Amino acid sequence: MSQLLIIGGGITGLAAAWEAVQFPRVEVTLIDAQPRLGGKILGSAMALPDGQTMMLDEGADAFLCRVPDAVQLCTELGLESEFTHPAVGRAQVFVGGELRFLPTDTVLGVPVDFEPLAASGLLSDAGMERARSEVDSNWSAPTGDVSIGAFLTQRYGRELVDHVVGPLIGGINAGDVDTLSLQAVTPQLFDAAAGGGSLTLALRKQAQRAAPLPNEPVFTALLGGTTVLVEALHDALEARGVRIVTETEAVSCALSGQDKIITELTAGSFTADEVLICTPAPSAAHLLGRISPETSAQLEQITYSSVALLTFVFDRAAVACELPASGFLVPRTAGLLMTAASVGSTKWAHWDDGRHVVLRVSAGHDRDPRGVELTDQELADGLLRDLATTLGITEAPLATRVSRWPNGFAQYRVGHLELVDSLERSLSRDCPKIMLAGASYRGLGIPACIRQGRSAAARLVDG
Repeated sequence: MSQLLIIGGGITGLAAAWEAVQFPRVEVTLIDAQPRLGGKILGSAMALPDGQTMMLDEGADAFLCRVPDAVQLCTELGLESEFTHPAVGRAQVFVGGELRFLPTDTVLGVPVDFEPLAASGLLSDAGMERARSEVDSNWSAPTGDVSIGAFLTQRYGRELVDHVVGPLIGGINAGDVDTLSLQAVTPQLFDAAAGGGSLTLALRKQAQRAAPLPNEPVFTALLGGTTVLVEALHDALEARGVRIVTETEAVSCALSGQDKIITELTAGSFTADEVLICTPAPSAAHLLGRISPETSAQLEQITYSSVALLTFVFDRAAVACELPASGFLVPRTAGLLMTAASVGSTKWAHWDDGRHVVLRVSAGHDRDPRGVELTDQELADGLLRDLATTLGITEAPLATRVSRWPNGFAQYRVGHLELVDSLERSLSRDCPKIMLAGASYRGLGIPACIRQGRSAAARLVDG
């Protein structure tokens, strides 16, 4: 039997273990330093003054449908009955002191059709004129990676970046579009630009060639919360003989004379034939310091941003404004602490009890450390002030929960994919039986992490 050690029990490691057990003659051990599995997938109950409790996600509350890996994994685990989709799909942006809907007919905020953008009011007349001029120029294809902000500012002007693309892409990545990689973060835009000419016209041609989807939702969630997926994986893995060990940290990896990999743990050691590291890059760098110093040094180049997510539950009678959108984004130029707000009780029918409004509000990004520096009270006070500014809510919430995600978002800076390619080559050279997977490398979202974990596990055990 081949021994596979998976280090890290987030969704990447869990998905990797699930893939590995599909192969015969493989024994799988999964370890995690924390007392629970799931990593950034977490949910908990919020208690209200009337004794009611609401089970609400503290991290991701859904996953993309068009990237099928998460939906496929849930289906394999028999979770189809848990599937639900947003009751409301459109989001808004806080610009010019008011909330305006994001336009339709865009790709990651880049217009395919300019008329919905003009009607949205998100850009001034001068900003719209500048954006429309993109189709009239003979643009060269990018010769290499470039920042999203620099690339789109040159083509469409700064207003589109500040008011639409920046809040959208920067919000998803808790980053700054002026440093984030066009190639790694927005490959659809990078690929469309590869032929030269207008990006808008290229995206329009892509849309025309694409087969129409039969009203498929953009997002899928699980009625019991995203932790249902973690719990289902845990039970399925244990049933298939996977050894799961929590509260055990991997310290370092080394090669033995018998072509084995010895991983030193906080309690003892483990000898394996293959090792899959599914921890964030700093932890992976420490693990590989002895066995592959070059890989370790490259991993240390990957940086992170930290965020805080505060969940507020209000009495519905205390919220006078209409809440027609699933949430809203806040541009950096607005000068608020808040970066985005999700209106959970509008977005998800199963969160709407008719008596409460649920808001999940984010703070902190790559250039704003306040998400980790402020106290819980300072965060709550600051974000409540921002809710008064954006939604006019002045009443105190019935319940507040502070969820912090220090170093929670890897920043895919310009050249990120080249860096990942290089560190994978150096690790393969030094120890081909160790691989890396996870949100630090080739995609942040749940589906991307699942894909990376499963792919790496299959290559290791079937190699």
